[in-house]
Amino acid sequence: MAAVKTRPTRRQEQAAATRRRIVDAGYRLFSGDGYTSATMDAIAAEAGVAVQTVYHVFNTKALLLKEVIQVAAAGQHDAPPEPEWLVESLEATDGRRGLALMIEHGISSSARVAPLIGAINAAASTDPAFADFWDASCTARRNGTAGLVAGLAARDQLRAGLPIQRAADILYAIGSHETLSAFLTTCGWPLEDVKGWYYDFACSQLLSEAARSAVGVGPERPTRGLSFDRIVS
Repeated sequence: MAAVKTRPTRRQEQAAATRRRIVDAGYRLFSGDGYTSATMDAIAAEAGVAVQTVYHVFNTKALLLKEVIQVAAAGQHDAPPEPEWLVESLEATDGRRGLALMIEHGISSSARVAPLIGAINAAASTDPAFADFWDASCTARRNGTAGLVAGLAARDQLRAGLPIQRAADILYAIGSHETLSAFLTTCGWPLEDVKGWYYDFACSQLLSEAARSAVGVGPERPTRGLSFDRIVS
């Protein structure tokens, strides 16, 4: 028998709304002021709640930053554990489509997290538990790129002579938060232009000649429906 879902009570809805306000306030202050300057008092004021509420919900600033990162990476509160785009990316028979989806969503995710890097590094330098969390997050992201590359290799779409791990490392490194910050902040590139560059680079460096030149135009083009389609079309 299927489980019956119960609607949250008004109290639960209010608690969830308060939690979201605190997380959103934390994102703004961690991004703008850094980890040390973004005090729990300041975050409480930004969220419009008592500081005791912030401590009740998150207990420590490091735990708050952890959730801020997770929400920023997902692009939404209460995100599903496995987004549809990731499944589509890993299952795409056209390697260019798989890369395009990974770049569209992965780069957007990194762009949202990039402003937090200063706060992340500061927290990791003083809190071993947070440092372990961030290391695990980076490992998970690297493993995700390895899964995509393994699929390319299984379909004989990986460039000849390129080891799977080396290809995964290339895809992981060029999508790093630091590299993305250089493009977006230091150089001032629009996000869609950055994605287009990543896509062209990834295809040229990772895919076999046959995979790069496969027919795929009009409604079947690999970047269809994505924000950087016009950049590469």
